[in-house]
Amino acid sequence: MEYVKVLAKEAQDFCTECFLKFDVPREDAEIIADHLVLANLRGVDSHGIMRIPYYTEGIRKGLVKPKAEISVVRESPSIALLDGGRGLGIPVAVKATDLAIDKAKSAGVGVVGVRNLGHVGMLAYYIKKVIEHGLIGFTCVNAPAIMAPWGGRERIFGTNPLCIGFPMDDGKAMILDMATSVMAHFKIKVAALRGEKIPEGAALDRQGRPTTNSKEAFEGVLLPFGGYKGYGLVLAIEVLTSALLGALQSKYIELHPSTQGGFFMVAVDVSRFRNYDEYKKDILHLVDLVKSCPPAEGVTEILIPGEVEEREVEKRIRDGVPLDITTWNELMNVAKELSVKPLCHTP
Repeated sequence: MEYVKVLAKEAQDFCTECFLKFDVPREDAEIIADHLVLANLRGVDSHGIMRIPYYTEGIRKGLVKPKAEISVVRESPSIALLDGGRGLGIPVAVKATDLAIDKAKSAGVGVVGVRNLGHVGMLAYYIKKVIEHGLIGFTCVNAPAIMAPWGGRERIFGTNPLCIGFPMDDGKAMILDMATSVMAHFKIKVAALRGEKIPEGAALDRQGRPTTNSKEAFEGVLLPFGGYKGYGLVLAIEVLTSALLGALQSKYIELHPSTQGGFFMVAVDVSRFRNYDEYKKDILHLVDLVKSCPPAEGVTEILIPGEVEEREVEKRIRDGVPLDITTWNELMNVAKELSVKPLCHTP
């Protein structure tokens, strides 16, 4: 597969200019750009700037609005339910996260749900914001139906990802960000672009037969990770993000990369439970225990959640962000169509 590399700052500027062409407020356009490029830097290319053509297409089709009119449906000192006004999901989710942080600082815990918003992208982006304030964070969303329940072969659930994060020390954190399908839908798309196969047990084709062909999988049905255990988690997330919030169930969300169901965010103030320094001492001790565990045969190092992504950030800031040639060509088409300065790649 052929690749080109781009600099993160140039990718951010390019992304911002693309959304400004659709009358997205500058603050929101910059938030979206920051989000998508961070996804690329963390190696989560399926949620990076390859999303630009899809989000802008969502605006054109009326699936999402360039300017979000957020309203408060219900609110108390520790809880809020928002309506995102069908706005682009990333800036709406950022505002919801900021509100959860404020409530956690004031009441000890902040729980904010949002319905009627567009695709929110990489969940770790929001949890990193929570962690910056010394808070523990948990978030999850439901999405357009592309996954079957355990034992089924019809699309009932989205990939229904979750993310949970814990602050540690010196800006470091433990962050688990994962889809509840064996593979995220757009990661399968990336595999298809690269001509790569996917693992067995990840998907079914349109006829409900197991497949490792990434193109067949993208057009077929995804499966939950961990068998019935993963399926139980998928179902729990569906309840939290639809039934609890009054958002659409996955089955009724229009299938498009710009759409989402409900967004559920929880922020918890560690200091309401114990002294923060004591918490920090214990979590760092726990990490040391894990890292010092003798590795199994064939394993060189034991990692904690989020460690691979943070190392990738350092590498890609230094060396540039790799884009497959198909994504590159799509972005060049967007630049031409919108009369935006094309994104340059490094030698």
